[in-house]
Amino acid sequence: MLTAHTAPSPRTSALLYAPAMAYRAVVRMRNALYDAGYLKPRRLPCPVISIGNLTVGGTGKTPITSYLAGMLSESGYRVAVLSRGYRRRSGKRPLLVADGHALLADVDEAGDEPFLIARLNPGVAVAVGADRIQAARLLCGVSSPEVILLDDAFQHRPVHRDLNLLLVDGRDPWGNGKMLPLGPLREPSSGVCRADALLVTRGDGHCPEALKRVLARHHRDIDLFHLRIQPDGYVRGDGQEVGPAALKGFAVFAFSGIARPRRFEEDLRSLGVHLAGVRHFPDHHRYRRRDLEVIVRQARDAGAEALVTTEKDLTRVTGFDDSGLPCYALRLQIDPLGGSALSAFVLEKLRGIIAHPRRGVG
Repeated sequence: MLTAHTAPSPRTSALLYAPAMAYRAVVRMRNALYDAGYLKPRRLPCPVISIGNLTVGGTGKTPITSYLAGMLSESGYRVAVLSRGYRRRSGKRPLLVADGHALLADVDEAGDEPFLIARLNPGVAVAVGADRIQAARLLCGVSSPEVILLDDAFQHRPVHRDLNLLLVDGRDPWGNGKMLPLGPLREPSSGVCRADALLVTRGDGHCPEALKRVLARHHRDIDLFHLRIQPDGYVRGDGQEVGPAALKGFAVFAFSGIARPRRFEEDLRSLGVHLAGVRHFPDHHRYRRRDLEVIVRQARDAGAEALVTTEKDLTRVTGFDDSGLPCYALRLQIDPLGGSALSAFVLEKLRGIIAHPRRGVG
C-alpha cells in the first residue's frame, strides 16, 4: 500500500502510470475550469476559512483545525466545522455531529476526525457530508455560526472560501514529487498559488529548499507561518489525562492507523518511551475485536507494559478494558513558532471579511 512517505516500486509504477496520467488530467481540467470562471464556487452565509493540504495526510490537519476552532471560540466567535467525514458509516447524507452543546453522533456515524474535533471543542458545532453545501445548510440552520472552518478542503472548490490556509510538511513537503497514485500529491505543487497563507508544520522554523523553489516560482509573497506539532501528554479512553513524563522509561506497544505512523513513533521516543513493538494499520482503520486480540497478544509477547495509540485511533478503539494492559493515546499540542502571529493574522483577516461582507445563501 502506497502511503504518504513511500513510493511504489518500478513495476508498480509502470502499472499505475496510466491511472496517474488520467488523474492528473482530470485535476488540471477541473482547476482550469474554476480558475477561468466556468465553474463557480458557492458562498455560504458566513465567512469560511479552509484548512487543507496538497498531499495526502501527515501534515497535522486535524490538530490544527481543532487549534483554530478553539482559538476562534476563545476570541468570541461562534465557530462551526464542516467536513466530509471520510469513511463514516452513515453514508453521504449530511449529518450534524455536534450542535455546540452536545455530541449528537458517534465515531462510526461521524468519521474519526470530525468526531475528535467535536469532542475536543465542546462549544463548536460540527457537521459532515459529501455535499458540503447541503451540510452547510444543516449546520447554519442549527447553530448560526459566525465563521465556518472548512476541514480538509484545499481541493474542494465548490465552496467559496474567504481565507485559504495550506498546510505543508516542513520535513518532506512533496514526497517524491508525483501525483496520486504514484506519489502523495493530490494536485501539482503549483496549486500553492491559491493559498492565502502557508502553514509549515513539523519543521525546525526554516523553509525547506523544496518549498522555497515552489514558492519562488508560484507564490513569492505568501504569508508564511511555522508551527510545531509536539507531544503534550497522554489521555485514556475514559478521558483521564496524564503528563508527558507518565510513560517515560516504560516499554510500550504502539499501534496506529494513520498516514504517517513513523511520526507518531518518533514523538513517543521523544518522551523517553521504549517501543517494545509496533503495529501499523491502514489510515482510518476500523478496529475489530480480532485486531485488538492480535495487538494484545503481540504486546504481551514483546514484554510491553502498556499500549499507546493516537487520539484519532482511540476514538475507534474499545475492548481493552479487560486485557490487563492500560491503553493511552498520545496527545498533541500546536506550538506556533514566533508566538501568536498566526492567531493575529487569522483574526485580522476575519475582521476584514466581516467588515466587507459578500455573503450568499448556500
